[in-house]
Amino acid sequence: MTHPPSLCTERLELRPLKKEDSGDFLSIFSNPEVTRYYEVDTMTDPLEASRLLDHFMAIGRLGIGLKGDSGIIGSCGLFAINAEYFSASLGYDLAREYWGRGIMTEALRALLGYGFSSLGLNRINALTYPDNAASIRVLAGLGFKMEGTMREFGFWKGSFHDMDLHALLRSEWRF
Repeated sequence: MTHPPSLCTERLELRPLKKEDSGDFLSIFSNPEVTRYYEVDTMTDPLEASRLLDHFMAIGRLGIGLKGDSGIIGSCGLFAINAEYFSASLGYDLAREYWGRGIMTEALRALLGYGFSSLGLNRINALTYPDNAASIRVLAGLGFKMEGTMREFGFWKGSFHDMDLHALLRSEWRF
């Protein structure tokens, strides 16, 4: 897996995650509002946060930080990159206290630009819970189109979950 470089926006720095981000990960994922639509349980144990951080580091996810601050307030990344199909999937999360400020849209705009230009991707997919209105708004604002619902696509937290598939094509990318 090739890890993306750091990316900067007006307010943010997206940088490779590091072990020292474990405390911030625990803070982010200890909020039940953040994990409500996530396939992980709300975290209470630093070891849980460290394991998730290790996984995200292995797949090249970037930490989202405010410029001038060494900590992170979320993460985002492209994964399941398929060079043969010129496609990838998108994942992201943000600390609850930063919701509604346009931060995720700003971070994803930079990441999507990197994916379409530097990686030469043609298609980027994202999955959402059907009732995760905030995440759906972020994706729609970036130009993603909802393609359908994958019924009982996943199993976590003791039950099956439908997931909506959204996609953005390079030809639709406006930024």
